[in-house]
Amino acid sequence: MSGDLLRYKLLLLDTGPLLLYLVGSYNNKYLSFINYNSQDHALLVDFLKYREIVVTPQVLAEVSNLANKRLKEANFSNFFINSINILMNAREDYIEKDKILKRTNEVAKFGITDTSLIEASARDNSRLLLTSDEKLFYYCSGNDIPAIHLNSLKNLI
Repeated sequence: MSGDLLRYKLLLLDTGPLLLYLVGSYNNKYLSFINYNSQDHALLVDFLKYREIVVTPQVLAEVSNLANKRLKEANFSNFFINSINILMNAREDYIEKDKILKRTNEVAKFGITDTSLIEASARDNSRLLLTSDEKLFYYCSGNDIPAIHLNSLKNLI
């Protein structure tokens, strides 16, 4: 699938990859707060080149909450201000609450945020979902949803 990955110009980002991208873009010294390192960030940045980021509101909310908890108050304000331009340049795919809740099996198994990604992927398979969630990745792989696990980026270089 690695050669096939090059055809995707739109990347739907899950919480982990988006948080990695934003924190690394803010300050590499905080990557350890989210269990990543500068090499992880560099691989992601390289993979994002020439691609457009797509997010759902649910992912944005989760990223904000995680960053606020892990970066602590003093750094969260600066982090968020730094992240605004990056987020303004990303596309948003708004997933309605009712569409998420109608996916009863997925919501029960994955929760709201991951179900929003499943719905966004089902809506448009011209995008590649980038996730660090193994359970979500294997679900997508088994359901013909284009997805790649963040750890797989190491194998592409």
